[in-house]
Amino acid sequence: MSAWTLSPKPACFTALVAKAAVVGMLALVAGCAAEESEGNKGAEGKGGQTSQRRSLPPSNGTHNDLTVICPEGLWNEGAGLAVAEILGAPVEGLPQAEPRFGIIHAVPQKINSLLRRGKSLLSIEIIPDSTAVLEVRDAYARPQLAVQVIAPSVEALPGLLAKVLPKLGDQFAAHDAQVLRQKLKERSQTPLPKELRGIGVSEMLLPEGFLVTLSRPGLVVLRMQTKKSQQYLIVSRKAADDSPTPEADVIVDRDALLRSYFEGTAANSHLATELLVPPTQAFYTTADGQRAIRTAGLFKTVGGFGGGPFVSHRIFADEAGAVVTADALLFAPSIKKYRLLMELDEIAASLRWGASSPK
Repeated sequence: MSAWTLSPKPACFTALVAKAAVVGMLALVAGCAAEESEGNKGAEGKGGQTSQRRSLPPSNGTHNDLTVICPEGLWNEGAGLAVAEILGAPVEGLPQAEPRFGIIHAVPQKINSLLRRGKSLLSIEIIPDSTAVLEVRDAYARPQLAVQVIAPSVEALPGLLAKVLPKLGDQFAAHDAQVLRQKLKERSQTPLPKELRGIGVSEMLLPEGFLVTLSRPGLVVLRMQTKKSQQYLIVSRKAADDSPTPEADVIVDRDALLRSYFEGTAANSHLATELLVPPTQAFYTTADGQRAIRTAGLFKTVGGFGGGPFVSHRIFADEAGAVVTADALLFAPSIKKYRLLMELDEIAASLRWGASSPK
């Protein structure tokens, strides 16, 4: 077993029968427990109470970084290709190919304290007669998600990876989103601009730097300019209706706003949704129980040049009789866009309507 084997908090077991693996993992649990005990010694809270959490350094890595720990031979035997094809697959809704995760490969012998503190860790290992997927959170840093995939043989590994990597991709993506939301919260505007509050927005993870450029009844447009990007947020409100085509309404409504308020550089040009690459749409329920739909795709300039990705979240605030939309557009022609779009996605999804949510 490599020195990298994780302390076990199993997400699921198909089998785990190698005694050496069990003994080694229990030893690591004891080591973590000892570390926790040492970390708590002298960590006195108010009233002399001992802290109940281990003192851990902050994790490193940004947005979609994923460190994969795998022996070189195993990586070249096919594990690397499986990781690249599944976890490094191109993200939909971008004008150029960018991977879902920024994969960093490291061999177990090269793991140091810096790599061990990665926000997202995936270990792949062969242990004879053993098959397992082990998960542990905040093992070496906080916040951190570490997963170990164990196969009984090189021959069995491709099938196991094909089965578990898609699910692990969703887990790592959810973890990335949670970490990103916390980072956005730390640099969000408080209070929100009065124009947003004026149309009924109670909460939103709106970073410093977004400035209101347009305010109309039921409409607020915000813009952030950086050296290499222009980012727009369009927050709009309209009366609720019983439309049988809510998905199509998202496109119709956003194109009407783009035509009215977003002119291109050429005469009579304007922005619009690119329908040659159909946007993706999915319904979901917000944390406070409201129906919502997420739409992601590309925008273009009609009668001119330029475009980029967009993502929007529409909330059906039924009790308030309103439909509220946060639509984010990104124009960044010279740089990769996925990480910025991840931020805009979380910003748009964070919009809450009406009374403030309970803390």
